[in-house]
Amino acid sequence: MIKTLGQALQARSKDDRTITYITGKNEETVVSYTELYSRACSLLHTFQSKGLKPGDELVIFLRDNEKFLEAFWAAVLGGMVPVPVAVGISDEHRAKLFRIFKLLENPYLYTDEENLERLSAYAFEHVLGEDFKVLKERTVPVQAELDMSRQGELHDVREEDVAFIQFSSGSTSDPKGVVLTHRNLITNMHSKIAGGKYTDQDISLSWMPLTHDLGLIGFHLTMMLCNMSQCLIPTDLFSRRPVIWLQKAS
Repeated sequence: MIKTLGQALQARSKDDRTITYITGKNEETVVSYTELYSRACSLLHTFQSKGLKPGDELVIFLRDNEKFLEAFWAAVLGGMVPVPVAVGISDEHRAKLFRIFKLLENPYLYTDEENLERLSAYAFEHVLGEDFKVLKERTVPVQAELDMSRQGELHDVREEDVAFIQFSSGSTSDPKGVVLTHRNLITNMHSKIAGGKYTDQDISLSWMPLTHDLGLIGFHLTMMLCNMSQCLIPTDLFSRRPVIWLQKAS
């Protein structure tokens, strides 16, 4: 019986279901759960080589859905605590990142060079030089390619362990973290599967951001637990071209 998120991914990695990352009308990448598991294990080795340990928080600050999920699952498999944070387009999103980083106990940041430069510019404009220095020292940069010959050491995760932390928007106050355990999530997702009468023959299609609970839990984790293939459209692509959702559904 599956009791943790890591067990779910390990179980589904033996089947032929896939994630389709849609990046345009005629552009998409199809990745099997098997490949996702392997890539997550490789990225876990990178995290562990940078000093991350079970219980450490990993703030994931990325637009790229494929890179986001690799990092999320790498952290889960290593017993680390993913903390999804939306990149957004405004200074409020960057301010939120700095506030969240200071709230966590032993955080690291996983982001790309473009976002790190924007955080640096924001810190310079708002006299946050020391905060950015700490953040940069604890940043694991996104790699262009993973060394698939190296696999990280899996952690023996328990169902009462923290699976990830979901932060509120923080638009009217400081962001507040909701701590979700593996038991919380597995129980919730089984209810969704039963209520929606999902089967492993269904295919899901979502434009919801993976930093949102509905996007991550409702349209990724639940589908994986159900052993369902899934298709993901970046939220900003949907915002620019909403008809793509109907085209792909068709």
